[in-house]
Amino acid sequence: MYDPSPVSRLLKYIGGYLFVFGGAYALQIVADPTDKRLRHGKLWLLVLFAVLLFALRAWWRQPTTWVECVSHEYYILFQKLIINLTGFFFLFLPCLFYWLLVDRKRENIYGFTAKGVVLWPYFTLILLMLPLLLWAGTQSDFQQVYPRAHHLYLTPDMKYYVGGTWLYEACYSFDYIVTEFFFRGFLIIAFARFVGPKAILPMCAFYVAIHFDKPLGECISSFFGGLILGILSYRTRSIYGGVIVHLGIALLMELIGWLHLV
Repeated sequence: MYDPSPVSRLLKYIGGYLFVFGGAYALQIVADPTDKRLRHGKLWLLVLFAVLLFALRAWWRQPTTWVECVSHEYYILFQKLIINLTGFFFLFLPCLFYWLLVDRKRENIYGFTAKGVVLWPYFTLILLMLPLLLWAGTQSDFQQVYPRAHHLYLTPDMKYYVGGTWLYEACYSFDYIVTEFFFRGFLIIAFARFVGPKAILPMCAFYVAIHFDKPLGECISSFFGGLILGILSYRTRSIYGGVIVHLGIALLMELIGWLHLV
């Protein structure tokens, strides 16, 4: 239920994400009490930092009254653009600042490298999923959601219909890149400096938590998808594979949705 109190809402997000993400690290302490790395003070400060960033991002995604200054025809478009850009300000920029202060000499910026990474298997994976996506596109529940840009309620006779639609799709795509950067980049590569591969499962738990409002199947699959991409990110130190798969599937779903509108 929507909480009208900004402070209360923010505290709920912080508490919820800390319970999931911090709890996953705490469980690993219980499972392996001899691993002193899991008790490192800097690790737990980083846990709090990550939780605060995503809590602020989720908190800001609530409706805001100041967008009412926009013409009513473009109100939803403007609101969706803000939502898709919050990740850049609340996730990417703070993590970039942390990298500049702490990890600049150790790592490329949390996964933005293709050095030694073979990318063609990720494109192959998308092709293998295409028949399933095409089948999904014939289902009524899929067509009610995709293309997401259709729910901006812009019409071809509107002055900024084409530009607004393309701008939305660009920001929508960019949000996937930022999400991949935060979960498979920052939460894996920055945290692995303290705990190695033990950074993967807490990231997965956190990733599942942001899917709690999605259908059960999507919530469950987010764990396995996050696990696979997390392992790949840890081994390759690159998020490009995850970006290709995550963004590729999202854009294909948009395209298939548009085809059913034609």
